[in-house]
Amino acid sequence: MRLINGGIFVQYYLAADEKNKKQVRSLVKKLKTRGYNCLNDSSVISQTSRKSNIINMDESEEQMIEKADFILVFLKAGKGNLYTIGYALALKKKIIVYSPEKEHYHLGKKSIFHNMPYVDICSGTFYKLEKMLHSVFVA
Repeated sequence: MRLINGGIFVQYYLAADEKNKKQVRSLVKKLKTRGYNCLNDSSVISQTSRKSNIINMDESEEQMIEKADFILVFLKAGKGNLYTIGYALALKKKIIVYSPEKEHYHLGKKSIFHNMPYVDICSGTFYKLEKMLHSVFVA
């Protein structure tokens, strides 16, 4: 976490699926206005980074995950993002699993992630996600 002009500036790595491209763009823009910087926003939006060998995470992706203050997993994230989650867990990074979709509102009750250390689950509106992030990084 970095302080800029007395405000908080938090860097995150976003794990998402290309099917969510429009929602991801919107989320990245909203978070940026709140002081959250997506380290991989250009690759998430263009989805070019996933074209590499999915079994071996790209070194630049590893470096971004290492540099990130937290990992944001935007559901539905796709199977390839399990590597991201596993690497982040090994680094003991904070992981937030987020879904704005109604079918995932009870995600904490049916997700394998709900018992894992360093993992928080948020489903619902952007406001709910922002409130969670604020409680984790500002409070």
